[in-house]
Amino acid sequence: MGFLRNIKFMKKGGSNPLLEKLKLFYNALSAPFIQREEEAEVIVLSLLSNEHALFIGEPGCVAGDTIVCSEDGRLYYIEDIAKNLVPGVYVADFPIFPPARATELHIYDVWETIEITTAHYGFRIRVTPNHPIMTDKGWIIARQLKPGYRVKIFNKLPSPSQYVKIPNDEIMPVRHPFRGLGWKKIKEYKKVKRVNVLDEKLAELLGIFVAEGYFAGRASIGFGIGIEEKDLEQRIVELMRDLFGLEPYKCWIRAPKKSRVKHAIVLKYNSIYVTRLFRWLDHDHENKVVPRWILLSPKTVSAAFLRGLFEGDGTVRDKPHQQQIRLKSKSRRLLEGVQILLLRHGILSSIYETKTYDKRYGKTYTSYVLVIRGLNELRKFQREIGFISRNKREKLERAIKLRKRRSPRKNKEYDVVKEVRVVHGWCRVYDFHVPETHSFFTNGILSHNTAKSAIVRRAASLLKAKYFYYVLNKYTEPDELFGPIDINELKTKGIYKRRIEGKLPLAEIAFLDEIFNANTAILNTLLSLLQERIFINGDETIQSPLISLFSASNDIPDEVELRALYDRLLFRHHVRPVSESKLKELFKAGIEIELKGVIEEEPVMEISELKKIQEQVYFVLEKTKDRKDILQQYARLIVIFREQGIQVTDRRAIKGLKAVAANAVFNGRDYVEPKDFMVLKYVIPETIDDFGKVAAIVSEEIRLPSRYLKDLEILERNILRLRKEIRRLPTYDFRIISYSRELLIIERKLRKIAREAIDDNEVLNRVEKLLEIIGEIKDSLVSKSSLYGKDL
Repeated sequence: MGFLRNIKFMKKGGSNPLLEKLKLFYNALSAPFIQREEEAEVIVLSLLSNEHALFIGEPGCVAGDTIVCSEDGRLYYIEDIAKNLVPGVYVADFPIFPPARATELHIYDVWETIEITTAHYGFRIRVTPNHPIMTDKGWIIARQLKPGYRVKIFNKLPSPSQYVKIPNDEIMPVRHPFRGLGWKKIKEYKKVKRVNVLDEKLAELLGIFVAEGYFAGRASIGFGIGIEEKDLEQRIVELMRDLFGLEPYKCWIRAPKKSRVKHAIVLKYNSIYVTRLFRWLDHDHENKVVPRWILLSPKTVSAAFLRGLFEGDGTVRDKPHQQQIRLKSKSRRLLEGVQILLLRHGILSSIYETKTYDKRYGKTYTSYVLVIRGLNELRKFQREIGFISRNKREKLERAIKLRKRRSPRKNKEYDVVKEVRVVHGWCRVYDFHVPETHSFFTNGILSHNTAKSAIVRRAASLLKAKYFYYVLNKYTEPDELFGPIDINELKTKGIYKRRIEGKLPLAEIAFLDEIFNANTAILNTLLSLLQERIFINGDETIQSPLISLFSASNDIPDEVELRALYDRLLFRHHVRPVSESKLKELFKAGIEIELKGVIEEEPVMEISELKKIQEQVYFVLEKTKDRKDILQQYARLIVIFREQGIQVTDRRAIKGLKAVAANAVFNGRDYVEPKDFMVLKYVIPETIDDFGKVAAIVSEEIRLPSRYLKDLEILERNILRLRKEIRRLPTYDFRIISYSRELLIIERKLRKIAREAIDDNEVLNRVEKLLEIIGEIKDSLVSKSSLYGKDL
């Protein structure tokens, strides 16, 4: 390392241009992010040390029944997007509302979730405790929400334009479509007409089926309707005839005399195609939810579905004191889906829970009611959705006429939180990464995703470095990280070689999300790449230009095979949510991104310049081996960590000195000071609990100025309190003696701090000012009592 002796550091009265650029890089890196200075510091230290880092965080996710909206108005159940996927991390490249594009979908199983319900409109969302929700005060994580907080809601959604196509080949396969049926039934079923798209007529029939229909076997469906519902009966017959060319088999159902159930008519249709079609359309008929295909359909189609649903299960109240439309169901998920569909028409509705006690069985039944009220909402419903039956249309007309005066307009941009309930039990949750805006629509509420990789991507951009990013899951293939097999080389030369252009081996900065999902096929190659920076590609050994690999995970691995990988990630940082005091700044930054988008900045530093600063780190590290005082204090810290039960491997103990030297260079010094040991809070921790413990141990042992300043703040508050109380004392009071003793104790503490922090001017100046205040208080006490003066 003799060549390192020639490197010049900051001269007296001058400055080092490289270190100035490093500071500019740090400031530019942390500028767009709120309260992410520590993350930026970890990135800079990792790059200076030529080491790797791990960001440990919590998954900020929503439950699978959450509805999200794309920018063109298509609605999705999150669990449908990840259908048939096991827990892991998957790419989900699709538009999402507000206009942006989600690029990743993370899937977790968590034990604790929080269910939030709003008061006026009954929006409900189930999320992990750290999931951010937009309020009138800015982004607040779910665990900090309380009843009475106002959350951001949506009052209008866009509408998609394309109809959903019916996959008739899947519904009625070409091979053996009628297997198990007699030839007479086959002849009858073949006459049925087929539909190609989910249009308004089919959607209206589907809405009636969700409300009144049932499956009567593998080849029949039925509609059970009241005897008095003649218009609905006629409409079902018309739709089935027009769409499929089918006529019903009608039967009567007479209810028992003591039963509260009304007499009904059943319209039964025998058709294997129609039965399979409705099983595909109404994918979860037993649990009663809005069909996923209605969510993807245009506004006119969803309006037709709502018309059929409200006709079957809805009622209109046209009383003088109450004018509203009501939809009652035992399924809250169904009503929540209806509530979202109504937003396409700008109709805000409310959901309430009702309980009914049945005397016959002595049980209380829970059901839910969706209510549409208000003159504007009723008119919009009449104009854009409406009813099938003449009776309900007339009742709605009367309700609108009775609603002469408009009700006072509420703030429709926010709703008040009614309940925040902690739910324990395993729940599968889903987390999106939306890099442009980070915010998206969830069950009518504005939510926020967690962007752990954004700051690393920005670091690569500011350095103009070759960047590689990938999200790992249990099924990630080596080809995805290290490149596909070169078929030509394999055929012509018989060499098993990969095409590594644009892949991890040639990256200078890389980010691997969910790194501990790496399987055995990837793990061994990854270990040699991280440790030795080499990649064996066929018959050649490639020296990788990788400077630092950054990674993220929500868990610390327990598996033995992953501990070696965990140990190679020198820097470890527990990413915490933004504190409540910084939420306003976060809100402002979010608005800027929403309005202007992410602005790409010019690089502030080059890789060649970074490598020169890395040489300075090695220079400081070489000088440190001759510093017996520093090595002795460092060794004492390692012993204390181990005594406190924190496992420190020999590898990490040695590498820790490299991190300390990097911190000294980052602060513009060519020598290590005891305060540089504070960087060990990013190196030593093994578990989540260790992060706070390590910081406390280092702070206590090296007595950082920050520690003294905290002590001085406490002493200053006590001094000012004494001065205030002493001023109020009469000329002579027995409390003067106790106050004088308390002042004497504070004075001794201040002088002790001054002796320990002899080299810190900031601490000494604070001590001197506080001693002057104590002197003034003493003079005041002397003037109040000559006895006090003799004691002094």
